[in-house]
Amino acid sequence: MFKRKRLEPQSDELDLTALLNILVVLVSFLLLSAVFSKITIQELNMPPLASSPTEPSKDALPLVIEVMLRKDALEIGNGNGITARLPKQGDRYDTAMLSQKLKLLKDESPGKRDVILLVEPDIDYAAMIAVMDALKFVDIKAPREGSPPLRITLFPNVTVGDAP
Repeated sequence: MFKRKRLEPQSDELDLTALLNILVVLVSFLLLSAVFSKITIQELNMPPLASSPTEPSKDALPLVIEVMLRKDALEIGNGNGITARLPKQGDRYDTAMLSQKLKLLKDESPGKRDVILLVEPDIDYAAMIAVMDALKFVDIKAPREGSPPLRITLFPNVTVGDAP
């Protein structure tokens, strides 16, 4: 009539091939769906702790340019006082006018490459980066129509500190 099958003893080893297949698919899916963000690095110079041992003579004082980023305005100073004030327009700073004023200072002393940015507390990071870009470059209209604007380097060495 019916034949009975004899049951063989099962082995103690686990079969992990199905688990490994799932892990391979899962890892590849996670790698493909990961968001890769672009990271840009902004090079900063911190103010020195002490004065340098080789200080220039008193009769050849270097030009100091300070830009103060305040909550309501941008201020341009020369180390002794404020020479220009650019009020905030709505919720944005007037970085185009800042670049134009700094271009005039750059024309007066073309060898100068550094500027000091003094920032008040609680200033938005994006606003600080926009001002730093305005300190470094200015775009001027090309002489010919249809040409892209010319980018002029102003002050590539930016030192960041706290505003008084």
